[in-house]
Amino acid sequence: MSAPFRITRPSIKRVAADKADGLKDYLGRLIKLIPAEVISLYLVGKGVIATGQASETPLSYWIVWTVFCLVAVLVVRIFGTADPKENQPPQILAVLIACVSYLVWIYSMGDVFALLNLYEPKLGSLMVLGWSFVVPYFYKGDRATSRSNS
Repeated sequence: MSAPFRITRPSIKRVAADKADGLKDYLGRLIKLIPAEVISLYLVGKGVIATGQASETPLSYWIVWTVFCLVAVLVVRIFGTADPKENQPPQILAVLIACVSYLVWIYSMGDVFALLNLYEPKLGSLMVLGWSFVVPYFYKGDRATSRSNS
């Protein structure tokens, strides 16, 4: 499968014919804009870092792990939104949205942000809810080409 994270708008013909598929398209964008694969990776690393006493874990472990996973989002999403077979470059805006989504989710967990005294639990929860709900309404991807219409 080429470009599994690429987001494309349906063709104008399909939009007119399939108004009922609006929710399906929204949910598809929602899933592609949240980097669940790297958030899962982060959670596994978090479990490794958090073993033992919290006071024994240096802040540098949290910072390095958080930044490593952010770079992983960039790499996975750059390659996952590019489609070399169709000669399409990565979707930079989708990559940036996935990076912000990652940071919002990580902020909601506290971790490095709590250690830096930058964490507010209620704000983190509200950011996850708001960001995840709103972004797929506004970012709809590229216009589908005639070959990729479905």
